[in-house]
Amino acid sequence: MDPETIKKLRAGEEVPGVDPKELALIRFGRKMAKDPTQISATDIQALRKKGLEEVEIVEAISVVMLSALTNSFASALKIEEDVEPAVLSEYF
Repeated sequence: MDPETIKKLRAGEEVPGVDPKELALIRFGRKMAKDPTQISATDIQALRKKGLEEVEIVEAISVVMLSALTNSFASALKIEEDVEPAVLSEYF
C-alpha cells in the first residue's frame, strides 16, 4: 500500500478498492484509540451492520487497547523508539 493511501485511511477517508468493512474498522479503531469511553452500542451495531461478527469486533477492540497499553508502558519507562521519526513521518 502506498503512503498516500495509508494517510487517507488513517484520516478515515474512503479509498477506492478498500473494503467498506475494513474502513469501518479503521474508523472505529481511531475513535476508540482517541477516547474509548465514547464508544457506544450504536458504534458496535454499525460494525455488525457492515458484516463484522462478535469475534472480529472483540479482536479489533483488543488490538487497539493492546496498542494503547504498549504505548503507555513504553512512555512510562521512557523507552526510546527503534525507528527514526523521519522514517515514520512518511506514513503518518
